[in-house]
Amino acid sequence: MPAVDVGEFWGLVGRAVREEPDQARRAGWIQGQLAAREVEEILDFEAHLDDASDRAMTWLMWGAAYRIFGGCSDDGFCYFRTWLMSLGRDAFERLVDDPDALALESQILALAGRERADWRADEWPEWEELNYAASEAFEGVRGHGANIYRAVEEHRREPRLQTLQDEHWNFDDPAEAARRLPALARLFPHLPSVPLPPVPLPPGASRFEQSDEPSDEPEAGGPIPEIPGQLAIPGLPE
Repeated sequence: MPAVDVGEFWGLVGRAVREEPDQARRAGWIQGQLAAREVEEILDFEAHLDDASDRAMTWLMWGAAYRIFGGCSDDGFCYFRTWLMSLGRDAFERLVDDPDALALESQILALAGRERADWRADEWPEWEELNYAASEAFEGVRGHGANIYRAVEEHRREPRLQTLQDEHWNFDDPAEAARRLPALARLFPHLPSVPLPPVPLPPGASRFEQSDEPSDEPEAGGPIPEIPGQLAIPGLPE
């Protein structure tokens, strides 16, 4: 049976980053590569993507993204985790083990000390489009409306990791942030007290959707937000 193993998954992501400076085009390149493969290979890629995303889905990593962005919704955290993959397998594994080491990454250092409203769209550490590369390739092969998410769960050889099992903490508490993420807390010392202004995006971009609805960012002492597409985790507070 054809297969995309974990090494080939990281190889495709790394090659896309090397060959395409634009993140949306990187995902399009990956989609094109997958569209020329067997269905089983597309499902393998999606399974490896899910596994990597789950590896990075911890409260400590979410706190790191929250500190960098000045707030981070569940969708934003999802896109942040796929951006982490763009740094390469070795860097990804190192940062999953130590999210505070993001303070040493050149792309994060370039954002420190600047107003977030001044960050260019291509500077934001997010890669939303990678989440859709395999699903769009799958739909192209199987036909409009084909559901990769059901298919990949049936295709899996191992169940998904249960994630977010580390300690839930108050991202807005300066003392907690300094204790858990000392380097990032120094690099991004202030969180905004009002909503951030929208960041200009190129035509057709969909990274942010402006809304008058209340924010879904985790609040101090509030309910733990649900992560779409993730497993329910026994033992976490409701």
